[in-house]
Amino acid sequence: MTREFLEDLRTEVAEGPRPRQMLVTLMAEYWVELGARAPSGALVELMEEFGVPGSGTRTLLSRICRRGRLEQHREGRRTFYSFADGARGRVLQGFNSMARFGRVPGPDPFIWTTVVFSVPEAQRPRRLKLHKGLSWMGFAPLYDGVWVSPQAAREGVAGLLRSLEIDAATVFEATAHGVGRTHGLPTDAWSVPLIRSRYEAFLDQVEEALAAVDSGRVTAAEALVLRTQLINVWRWFPRMDPGLPLDLLPADWPRQRAAACFRKLYAKLEPLAVSFVRAVVERHSAEHLDDVRSHRIPEQVPEVITVSGVPAYQRY
Repeated sequence: MTREFLEDLRTEVAEGPRPRQMLVTLMAEYWVELGARAPSGALVELMEEFGVPGSGTRTLLSRICRRGRLEQHREGRRTFYSFADGARGRVLQGFNSMARFGRVPGPDPFIWTTVVFSVPEAQRPRRLKLHKGLSWMGFAPLYDGVWVSPQAAREGVAGLLRSLEIDAATVFEATAHGVGRTHGLPTDAWSVPLIRSRYEAFLDQVEEALAAVDSGRVTAAEALVLRTQLINVWRWFPRMDPGLPLDLLPADWPRQRAAACFRKLYAKLEPLAVSFVRAVVERHSAEHLDDVRSHRIPEQVPEVITVSGVPAYQRY
């Protein structure tokens, strides 16, 4: 069950190769605190639980460092890794976003952020970057050159447009009323049936995993793999369903149930997963045991945090 857990969904929704996703998620789960350093040998041993050989992990670490997401440190003959400051901020934004997802009601009346733009064919690479950036921020295309988002994303999208030097664009916030016979509601920008099917697939596998945990059929090593894969997949749901208003969605929309199941499994796997990580770290560098920290979803909905003035849910 462990390596196959949510793997079908991961291949559908996640970007990038699986080993890199697992390595970055491990670092984010247990070494995101300021000053925390992960022993290289411990990361190599932990990644073996995901089927990644030591040589593959070392190559990944070098590549991620070159991209500026991780930093390498030497202590004598030993090597350690930590998050770079900018990458750490984005990780914390992501956790904040996931902690709020499925728990915060939308405004009434619902306000949509809309961006209208025109980018000539001669600037196609710039247009593709804009599309990718908007998608990351929770936007979807309602029409050609008209993208909408249910989030209060005006400042974030304005910054994106400036950074890409887009000449012709307008951003506005408003209520919306679909008048087309078959298309026109803002939610028509999303494939609602596809999103629902992914929620249902997620719920089926998470509920099965919860039953396994409750019956004591999950080892510490398996808990590590399950928890890592759980959050690696769940973090994509706020992008697929960026808080779409429930009154425009089919009845019994599964967002809140899926969010509750995520939080429940994530919490139940924590003790076993952390014990496994600490045991591995102790074998490689016992003096760095206190660097190991795990995330917990707070009972109260956290406040929105910002990095460079942009709310968490807009940047994850």
